Amino acid sequence: MIAPVTDRALWGVVALALSFIVLVIRILYTTAWRPEHEPHQVLTAAEAAYTYTCHCHREPVHITLRASELPRKHARGHWRR
Repeated sequence: MIAPVTDRALWGVVALALSFIVLVIRILYTTAWRPEHEPHQVLTAAEAAYTYTCHCHREPVHITLRASELPRKHARGHWRR
């Protein structure tokens, strides 16, 4: 087996490594980009936009999407005859 001195040193290294890994994961999580933290952009009057209201919460939530942000359906290509 492992000698008692190296056994204590091994557990110390394992504990430090796990602490370091947890610290790195926590830093990455806190600095991750989240869409709710992005500032809202003001729409210009000439830009087409759609506004939806969600009544699934206590207070209604208004969502405004630009026409350029909407998902587009792409038609499938057809063979010409």
